[in-house]
Amino acid sequence: MSKSIMIIGAGPGIGQAVARRFGREGWQIVLTGRSADRLATLAADLNAEGITAHIVPADATDPAALRAAVAKAEDLTGGLTAVHFNAGVVRNQDLFSMTDAEVAGDLAIDVTAGFNTIRAATDMFGGRGGTILVTGGGLGIHPSADWAVLGAGKAALRNMVQGLAEPMAERGIRIRTATVATLVAPDSTEASAAADVFWMLATDPNAAWEVVYPAA
Repeated sequence: MSKSIMIIGAGPGIGQAVARRFGREGWQIVLTGRSADRLATLAADLNAEGITAHIVPADATDPAALRAAVAKAEDLTGGLTAVHFNAGVVRNQDLFSMTDAEVAGDLAIDVTAGFNTIRAATDMFGGRGGTILVTGGGLGIHPSADWAVLGAGKAALRNMVQGLAEPMAERGIRIRTATVATLVAPDSTEASAAADVFWMLATDPNAAWEVVYPAA
C-alpha cells in the first residue's frame, strides 16, 4: 500500500511544496481547504508532474466537516500515513486595530482548526499509528505586537504539540511541528527547504517534536 499525506490548509506556498516533496517520493496527496477551485488548480499542477493528488474541500473550523473530510481522505488513499495542518491567516496587524470579527475569525483558523485537525487525525489513526505535522511560526517563540493574532495562534499550536508529543507517542502517533521563522513565497527556496524539514519530521522516527527553520 502506498503512503499518503493529507494537507489541511493547502495553498501555493508551504502546502504545495510539501505536496511536491512527498509526491515525488511516491506518496499520494490529499489537498484540503475551503476553496474547491483553488484546490483543483493546485492538484492539476501536481498531476501534471506525475503526482497523484486528490482534493477534499472542507472548512477545518467545522469539526464535523473536518472529520468527514478525513474519513473521505482515508477512503481515497486506502489509509492515510500522515496529516499536515498548514492553515493560518497571515495578518500583519496589531490587536487593537482589528475588529471583533477579525480576531474571532483568525483564531478560529489559526488555533481551533489546528486543534480540530489534531483530534480528527488522532481518532482516525486509532491504534495503527501515524504522523501529525503542524506548520508553526517563529512568531510563536518571538512575538510581535504587529502580528498579534498570528503570533498568539502559532504559540498555542506549539504549546499543544509540545504537550502532546510524549503522551501521543505512547499511542503510536507522532506529532511534530516545523517552526518556520521566515516568510515563505510560492515556488521559493524557502518553501522547498521547509518542505524538506517536514519530510524529515515525517520519515525520521527519531526526529524531535520541533525543528526550527531556518536554524538559528
